[in-house]
Amino acid sequence: MIRLDRRLLTAGPNLTVAQLVTIWADHTPARLPVPVACPTCEHAYSQTAPLCPSAAVVRPLLRRRRYEAGPRVLAPLTPNQLADLTGKRLSTALPSEVNR
Repeated sequence: MIRLDRRLLTAGPNLTVAQLVTIWADHTPARLPVPVACPTCEHAYSQTAPLCPSAAVVRPLLRRRRYEAGPRVLAPLTPNQLADLTGKRLSTALPSEVNR
């Protein structure tokens, strides 16, 4: 069963960039080594599903909208969360011997 963060369901299209950042931070590992599951919803990371459902919904939205609120809106993100958002790699998809 797919479990989306309640904030995604209640705010709907009215989500602010700041809310997206908060949800991303809650559902993305803050540091390496990456845990085996999402710190918030406990989705087990795998090669085929490296993001939990909430992070998978938020990532493309936040990537597109991150410039709307200025650079300070991303300040709460750790370097790993920022790299997972803006880079081509996802820390949750790295080989298990590197991050767990």
